[in-house]
Amino acid sequence: MPSAVLPFPLNPCATALLLALAASAVAAQPATVQAPAATASAAAVRDYDLPAGPLGAALNRIARDAGLALTADAQLVEGRNAAPVRGRFDAPEALRRALAGSGLELRQTTGGVFTLREASRPAAQAPRLSDAATLGAVTVTASAEAAPGDLPPAYAGGQVATGSRVGLLGHQSLMDTPFHITSYTAELMQDQQAITVADVLANDPSVRTVSYSLTNAAAGGDIFLIRGFSVQDSVLFDGIGGIATNRAVAVEAAERVEVLKGPNALLNGMAPGAGGAVGGAINLVPKRAGDVPLTRLTTTYLSKGNLGGHLDVGRRFGDDHQWGVRFNGVYRDGKTATQGQSVELGAAALAVDYRGSQLRASVDAGHQTMNNEAPQGAAGFGIDDAIAIPRPPRASHRIAQDWEFARSRSNYLLAKAEYDVTPDWTLSAAAGGSHTRSRYLATDVFVTSVQGDAQATTYFWPNWTNYRTVQGGLQGTVHAGELTHRIHLHASYLKKDSGFTAQYYGFDSFATNMYAPAATARPSIDGFSSRPPQTDSLQLPSVALSDTVSLWQDRLAVTLGARYQRVKVVKYDTATGAGSTAYDEHAVTPALAAVFKLQPHVSLYGNYIEGLVQGDSAPLGTTNAGQVFPPVRTKQREVGVKADWGRFSTTASLFHIQKPSGLVASNGDGTFTYQVGAEQRNRGVELNVFGEVARGTRLLGGVTFNDARLTRTEGGTYNGNAAPNVSRWQLNLGSDHDVAAVPGLTLSARMIASSAQHVDAANLRRIPGWTRWDIGARYKTQAWSRPLVLRAGVDNLFNRNYWSSGSGNWLYVGSPRTVTLSATVDF
Repeated sequence: MPSAVLPFPLNPCATALLLALAASAVAAQPATVQAPAATASAAAVRDYDLPAGPLGAALNRIARDAGLALTADAQLVEGRNAAPVRGRFDAPEALRRALAGSGLELRQTTGGVFTLREASRPAAQAPRLSDAATLGAVTVTASAEAAPGDLPPAYAGGQVATGSRVGLLGHQSLMDTPFHITSYTAELMQDQQAITVADVLANDPSVRTVSYSLTNAAAGGDIFLIRGFSVQDSVLFDGIGGIATNRAVAVEAAERVEVLKGPNALLNGMAPGAGGAVGGAINLVPKRAGDVPLTRLTTTYLSKGNLGGHLDVGRRFGDDHQWGVRFNGVYRDGKTATQGQSVELGAAALAVDYRGSQLRASVDAGHQTMNNEAPQGAAGFGIDDAIAIPRPPRASHRIAQDWEFARSRSNYLLAKAEYDVTPDWTLSAAAGGSHTRSRYLATDVFVTSVQGDAQATTYFWPNWTNYRTVQGGLQGTVHAGELTHRIHLHASYLKKDSGFTAQYYGFDSFATNMYAPAATARPSIDGFSSRPPQTDSLQLPSVALSDTVSLWQDRLAVTLGARYQRVKVVKYDTATGAGSTAYDEHAVTPALAAVFKLQPHVSLYGNYIEGLVQGDSAPLGTTNAGQVFPPVRTKQREVGVKADWGRFSTTASLFHIQKPSGLVASNGDGTFTYQVGAEQRNRGVELNVFGEVARGTRLLGGVTFNDARLTRTEGGTYNGNAAPNVSRWQLNLGSDHDVAAVPGLTLSARMIASSAQHVDAANLRRIPGWTRWDIGARYKTQAWSRPLVLRAGVDNLFNRNYWSSGSGNWLYVGSPRTVTLSATVDF
């Protein structure tokens, strides 16, 4: 029977797992669990490739990355050099290796704080912690309490971080966050040889990639489903919308890729993309120069002949390393695993930052070029309503014509600054923008028989997008007796101007077959303009305020906030250039969230939060074609538990999301009208694990159960039916294992599986479930006295052909077996 407490009934299996997790957490005693974050950080094993250099900088880097408390007298480290640190160690061992030959040794106090002493000094004369605190300037001051602007350190295993940015609320640790967020690290991305954000999100059981724009001609870029809802053209860059390209987003310049599950209007505002961010938000955290100089070169191979290189250079300057410069450049070109297809991808990113005692500032600038020859259309394959679902074509065989192409150019610029007015209050500001221009000559393939017969519609689609954004904020802390208030006030303005030419869609067509495609001559596009006029403008001003109240020594934290969001859409006449307001609406989206620490290593959390997404446009063929509907409000209720067992963590969450949806209704006279009145309701359970479950063995992934249903449909026709294109369950689970018999060798494997999903509201047709296996290996050694890492990976090991997902009447084919090789050397 339905739960009397929770807002939706629970799956019995998921409920049992959740209760077992909570019960074991309560029963666990602190004496047997490494509860403090510093203890877990100290025990975490990481890979180190640190060259010899100034001792203070090396110790600071190791301690800061691990989140350790380390203090030392400036005179002890001044003028001393650190030994190279190369290999896989926990943080204390890395510190000891850096100290080799320096005449100093590491000491840990009973309070868990690390300090230094002369190696020749008797133990009885070692400086006490209180002595260190009274000495002069301290040059090594890393601690578990991160300095302003620092990212949360990596968790044990190095694949995910111990915390992330929570939009408006700033950086928070995993255990203090009342939402479900995962932050994937640069180490994971490099070890898995990820190319785009979509490759990184293949680790998340709550996410499915619908459209992989690296190998297709989708003008909207990558399309993801998070918790069963679409997220499109909405990747944030350092927490700011409108900066990252709206095509495939390369990750070589990313330090983290953060994924927040669920609506998030209070935290991030309304997403500018047409698909919005109903299911969640994706944030790209740019790399910054570290204290230790870095020059790293990676060469890559992607089957069947795509070669490339990646250069990563970082330096800090100034007496206190105040200034930092980080450059990342990547170029790839050549054939892909799909026969007759090639992809060229070039990207460059420059980051300059300043970190002073009160002021922190940064400037990020970048460019990305992507050219795809023979892309797989824009939206997979259209399937006629009157036929059964045909078997998928072979993913390694080219369906597109050899004259088809997709080309895009993107530039971005972002400047940010923070200033500490007082120790408790900080002002922040940001301004930036981006420009993307794309051209596509491609075909949409509409399948009309189970034998694969199809009609291909050719289109030439030039488009461009300009984003401009400015933000400002004030955040601070107020102490009122036993209560602590953390207040965030934020204002933002984002404008998106865009243009496209639609009249070239369908200028040519031909018959083909998706199993045996016909070859046709390239149609002429002479006289077609590649510079379309402006067609749309979107303005998103907003103001948000939140207050997080903590008590009982931060065991309980309650966040209450709201965002006022205005949405203005202007449509332009392409002949005259005149603009008219399609709608100018506003909404207030509240949120309430809480975290209670049952024990230091166990947190219970819950939230109610809303989201906003652009309203639909009535499709062609309806009596109100082109009508733009007001923004759509979504609502989420979520509860969960997080447990940090010292070297690995487990999380469980229950969510309930409601989103209004549109449908085409008959008028009874042979005409149809598009209406927004139906609703999709997704209820689910998420179980996740990450970290080092045993010495040298890491796990990452989990399983998601999602009961997605249609409600409030026209006349109740489809009420209770499964929502289209949402799998009942999804599983992603990866494992890394260090081979003890061969030092430096690591083997990995990952399983990705999805259950069957319906593709129509009537639930008459569905695509079968599928399972994909990926494997990999890496070997760390030295060449020419330089650290060298060799990596190899195979995605879709068994080269299975499958329908990976759907969107409306469109189905997408999973990627073919792909081999990736790389070699990374530090200079």
